[in-house]
Amino acid sequence: MGIFWLSRHCKAFLACIIAAIVPIAWAANAPDFDQKVNFAIQPQLLVSALIEFSRQAQIQVMSPGIDLKDRRAPGLSGSYSIRKALDLLLAGSGLSYRPTGPNTIAIALTTGANNWPAAAPPGAANNSSLPSGTHDVSPPTAGDAANMADRPIPLETIVVTAQKRQQALKEVPISVVAVTNEELSERNVQSIDDLVTVVPGLSISDAAGSRRVLLRGISNIFGGSSALIGMYLDEASVTSSSAAQLDLRTYDLDRVEVLRGPQGTLYGEGSVGGTIRFITKDPRLDRFEMNADVAALFTEDGAPSQRIESVVNVPLLDDQLALRAVGTFDHEGGWIDQPAANRQDINSQNVADVRVKGLWKPSADFAALAMAVIHRNDGTQNPGEDAQGNYTQAFNLTTTPSIQDDYDLYNLTLTYDFPVARLLSSTSDIRQDQQNRNVGGSAQYAPPPSLRSDFYSLTSETSARNINEELRLTSSTPGAWNWTVGGFYRHFRNSVDTPVAYYGMQAPPGTPLPASYSYGFTSLSESGSLFADTNYKFFDRLTLGVGARYFRDRQDYQSGGVEQNGRFHSLDPRVYLEYQLNDAVNAYGSAAKGFRSGGFNQLNQPKFGPENVWTYELGTKASVLEDRLNFDADIFLSNYNDYQITGVLPPPALPENIYRNAGNAQIKGVELDAMWRPIDQWTVSFAGDYLHAVFTKIDVTTAAYVVGDPVDFIPKYQFTISVRRDFNWQGKAGFARLDFSDQDRETYRNRQIGPWYYGQSDLISLLNFNSNLQWSQNLSLGIFVQNLLNERRNTYPAYIDGGGAVRSRPRTIGVRFGVQFR
Repeated sequence: MGIFWLSRHCKAFLACIIAAIVPIAWAANAPDFDQKVNFAIQPQLLVSALIEFSRQAQIQVMSPGIDLKDRRAPGLSGSYSIRKALDLLLAGSGLSYRPTGPNTIAIALTTGANNWPAAAPPGAANNSSLPSGTHDVSPPTAGDAANMADRPIPLETIVVTAQKRQQALKEVPISVVAVTNEELSERNVQSIDDLVTVVPGLSISDAAGSRRVLLRGISNIFGGSSALIGMYLDEASVTSSSAAQLDLRTYDLDRVEVLRGPQGTLYGEGSVGGTIRFITKDPRLDRFEMNADVAALFTEDGAPSQRIESVVNVPLLDDQLALRAVGTFDHEGGWIDQPAANRQDINSQNVADVRVKGLWKPSADFAALAMAVIHRNDGTQNPGEDAQGNYTQAFNLTTTPSIQDDYDLYNLTLTYDFPVARLLSSTSDIRQDQQNRNVGGSAQYAPPPSLRSDFYSLTSETSARNINEELRLTSSTPGAWNWTVGGFYRHFRNSVDTPVAYYGMQAPPGTPLPASYSYGFTSLSESGSLFADTNYKFFDRLTLGVGARYFRDRQDYQSGGVEQNGRFHSLDPRVYLEYQLNDAVNAYGSAAKGFRSGGFNQLNQPKFGPENVWTYELGTKASVLEDRLNFDADIFLSNYNDYQITGVLPPPALPENIYRNAGNAQIKGVELDAMWRPIDQWTVSFAGDYLHAVFTKIDVTTAAYVVGDPVDFIPKYQFTISVRRDFNWQGKAGFARLDFSDQDRETYRNRQIGPWYYGQSDLISLLNFNSNLQWSQNLSLGIFVQNLLNERRNTYPAYIDGGGAVRSRPRTIGVRFGVQFR
């Protein structure tokens, strides 16, 4: 089956293979100071440490006329950029460095550095005229030399663009989880679906072909006309309908930023609960690069899996034009059997994903960045399984569910730097097509032990097109005042067509199917907004900021020959402040509003109105103990008004979702993220949250909930504990890490149907192991185990009849090989 699938998608697959086998064409003219290297250098004399650095980084180090014999250097173990490694080795030594030729740097005394320009401050954008790597180190202070060999290596500063400008993570006055490319790789995060074990408060429902994203208690998993969590790929807004978010892949990313809480001011209507930003790596103008990673995975009681990922970066015109191509082919073996159809491992998937980026920078002020993503997915989303790992189709049929989930994404981002501001234009066109075949399910609409009702569709086609444009102007001069102004336009069209479906009570095998019916709809949303955000820093410590977005949305909806239309609008403000207690600790507070439009129902049911959320947050961010302990803690309160819920009309009506506004809910929460490096070789991190989310007001006489009911699909707590150990084995650097995540139960109910219509997931505890060894400068080897304890509990509360469950993938052991050429 895999061969036939490859033949149908040969272009995408060949792109992966070509990127994996392209040879090295030429070498760089200067050291790449941003290149990551796995270092293993013991505390020792500086001269010996620089010799080891030169060998491991493959860079020639010269120190003409400099006496290094009495200077010492700290140990260095782990993956660091060459720039960061040099900073750490030379810290407090009174020495600086600069590139002098191909793969060559020179060491010199700071006081005699020939007036070299000062380096940009940590975390600043690398857009100055400095040669890459130019750096001046502060003169040594008393006691530095004596303590240098024993000083643990600090944690690396993470720079984010959550507020549409570059800032160190600890300076951003909102709750942000930033996951670097290195951590994504170390934790084997392959797609958006894997982020749930990394980001507390994040949950993703991926069942029966639907992908819904939930964050910080903002769920409404079945309700509403649009998404509640914003999704971005670089500068492209890729937020889709509420049930069909894109399958974004993580290979060759710079980082993922998860912004928790309403982000409507800067990111628009879909960011009620937060925004997730996938930041990919841009093409490099100065050097050729090629990386390839191959993995083989073996799932207990399931089929094997294979994954090929590769990237090639090709400069086409020196310092002006470059191309970067990334390819992923992922065959995920299934583990669910269907005895009635005599089939095994039915929930396998074949994914091909190709991303191409081109960067043209004809001058220092102007840049054009074009991106295209082609994504193809053939397979079966997790259809649910019983305790024996078997799937049973609705009406006891022998058909097998399957899905084709494809999208094409195109984006053009233009930037021009004026003396005081940067102008940015981002234009995107996203086309998404999904076809679900042989999808069946059941529901307990009558009290047990009555028979359940089955519903089944031969095929259902969903098509969406999202065209959007953002134009914004952002201040760029350093100073106390920062500002951003802009506008956003979105044209979103979505259609669903199910030509043949069946609905009726369960019956013995061989019983004829009930009479068929069809359903579908087409919706069009045309929206626009204007936004502004500004802040001012007083006394070098206190920053006050305000922002607002005015939003208008016009919708047209057609279903069953009936056309409806309506307009929605909202003004969404934001107020925030940040106070720098000292150089290491910041405190912040904010109040922000999120908004989602109303919409329309099928079956000539009344339309439903918009909803909004006000969130109030207090938090602190700190980097203490010589930057070896970073933590981010916050508490928040969200008042959810005009909550959009979904219901199902009881038989004999067709099982269509009916949306309406039910009342209000309140969500209280506390979040903590911390990372600690007690000694050079060990890193310990914790990320967790606790949420209390209940309905506080019900406005309708017959509703799915009553006051005091918990909000569906929200676990009370989630946390992840990680331990990482760097080691050196026979001169080869490596690491091993354990990640343990635990999540409380989620609930789902509908009192309108009856008290029996209630389900909950299980407690979910997952333990993952990852390791890697840098065998040589170009080759790395890794072994990993997902779901080490083989937990097979129910993760999806909407399976309320006990006949099936969505479960975690069984224990999976993998081997990974990586090749790098730069």
